Amino acid sequence: MSEKINLLIFKRDLRIEDNRTLRKCFEESEKFIPVFIFNPEIFESKNDVRLSFIAEAIRRIREKMKVYVFLGTDQEILEKILQKYRISKVFTSLPLTISGKNRNNKIKELLDRRGVDFVEVFDNVLCDFRKLPYKKVYTHFYNEWKENLDLYIGKDYEYNLKVVEDEEFDNLTQKVLDRFLINRITKWSYDFGFRRLEEYDFSKYSELRNDLGEDYSSKLSPYIRFGIISIRKIYSVSFDKSESFVKELAWREFWYHISYNFPEIRQTEFQENKRSIAWENNEDFMEAFFEARTGYPIIDAAIVQLKQENWMHNRARLIVGSFLTKDLLVNWRIGEKFFSEHLLDYDESINIGNWQWIASVGPDPKPIRIFNPIIQAQKFDPHANYIKKYLPELSKIEPHKLHDPIKYSIPYYTPIVIHSERIEKIKRAYGIGV
Repeated sequence: MSEKINLLIFKRDLRIEDNRTLRKCFEESEKFIPVFIFNPEIFESKNDVRLSFIAEAIRRIREKMKVYVFLGTDQEILEKILQKYRISKVFTSLPLTISGKNRNNKIKELLDRRGVDFVEVFDNVLCDFRKLPYKKVYTHFYNEWKENLDLYIGKDYEYNLKVVEDEEFDNLTQKVLDRFLINRITKWSYDFGFRRLEEYDFSKYSELRNDLGEDYSSKLSPYIRFGIISIRKIYSVSFDKSESFVKELAWREFWYHISYNFPEIRQTEFQENKRSIAWENNEDFMEAFFEARTGYPIIDAAIVQLKQENWMHNRARLIVGSFLTKDLLVNWRIGEKFFSEHLLDYDESINIGNWQWIASVGPDPKPIRIFNPIIQAQKFDPHANYIKKYLPELSKIEPHKLHDPIKYSIPYYTPIVIHSERIEKIKRAYGIGV
């Protein structure tokens, strides 16, 4: 075929509305081919919920605009398309993670060899964190961030008018989607995110966000992670109702800012003096942690939630992160990998940043944070509603006993460590005077 056509690669921007990459591709194209590529690292992750979540989002996009879906490496799929069509430009979103950057670099190398222009569009954030002065402390970053927001929502088009019709690609697409949509998910349905944004009371976020026993989390993180709902739309709904929530949106971009300026964070502790911690990595401790039998109901309930729902309450993430890295002295990388295998909203930059923060090896002005799991349970799950929801076998036991399995004997696993007895060892490992 001699017709010049552009190609659009969807990645973490699975929406039509307020999609800057899609808009730019449309404006610069006579015709274009929108695609999504399930790379091996995606479909071999064994996270069926994540695969179904992506596939459902694409299916819903296809109700308004045709998107072709492929299974394979970028090189295999792009070669297939380039053999069939004369592609002028390839458009995709500029990556926000190191892995994403590596992926785009490989795509660019292939396209350069074929003489095809590669256009990366910066999107899916509220501020261009690349242009801000390098800030290593969140508060300083936030002050710059809120003064440099880019909230422009441009015009959307009848995008389908320029999409190339291809029966072969359409048939391939249906086979791939059918493969991943066999097990439809209900907990994280496509429509849930939009309903949640409409119904959620952001004005109560600051007051209630840490209550583990109630449904006060926004639960928008998976929809932000995959760009199903525009981050600018979320901001427009929330900014005048909760600065606390907006600060969480800024935290997300702080971690992108850090990884952009310090890409070594993927393998290396941000704090140089914390790169030689003698992690114990006790196999028995790790097994008990991963199998939700640490003997601390608040910890085990959080692990059960993660495995059942592919999500964990943010306060619970802090509690279990501190417990693993401090009480058990397990390397933060092991916790990060565990979350990567289970979280629907897994984002490399954010997950690594948060694990380094809670492990007290990342950007943080405080030398060390040690969360007492007993106090955390008492404070954030006072009625043990969270514990009893995920550990129903403990539903008849009084909350105060569930909070403190050291003081009270309960019919449950024996605690694998005594928090108070680990403090001295923790501080010594971190080089903090005791």
